[in-house]
Amino acid sequence: MLNNFKRYFFAGLVIFIPLSLTIYFFHLFFLMMSEWMHPLLLRQPWVPLPPAIVRPAAFVLTLFLIYCLGVVASNFMGKQLVRWLEAGIRHIPVFRGMYEAIQKMTEAFFGTSSPYQAVVLVEYPRKGIHTFGFVTSRIPGPVFNSPETHLCLFVPTVPNPTSGLLLYVPESETIPLRLTIEEAAKVLVSHGFVALTESAVKRS
Repeated sequence: MLNNFKRYFFAGLVIFIPLSLTIYFFHLFFLMMSEWMHPLLLRQPWVPLPPAIVRPAAFVLTLFLIYCLGVVASNFMGKQLVRWLEAGIRHIPVFRGMYEAIQKMTEAFFGTSSPYQAVVLVEYPRKGIHTFGFVTSRIPGPVFNSPETHLCLFVPTVPNPTSGLLLYVPESETIPLRLTIEEAAKVLVSHGFVALTESAVKRS
């Protein structure tokens, strides 16, 4: 009786935990996306909305505005407007670095073209232990008084791959992988439950 209870309980737990976490993160996303428009819709005098409708309406409206922003930014005039806006932000000392860092990170995980050139394995924090590194650029060896090209690597943390460390590593000390940024992020966010297979390693 007890063994059956344990077996069914843990079988249910395997389904419940990922499902509940997915719902939880969607709820956080819902709150974050609706937070900006929520007070505006709540106070607008034109169309009276029931309180229960305000937040879902704010969520849908925010998604629609983001879509419209993408449409505008994709045409010639929109691109020019974005360039002017970015030029203005780059003249503000503190916000310039913050904006550029967030922009690059957003493009890496949600953009159509990623600033990361490749995914590699690198020995960190010591020999014999490997972690993912996202290649952001290649630096000529003489910069490091070395004949070998060095890779600038962003080493993401778990479970939040948007934060991490920046390392400069000789290219020969890395292992190139046949993984996209999205595939590597899945391994990181899943805490390794999405397995890294031998086929992911590029053979020279």
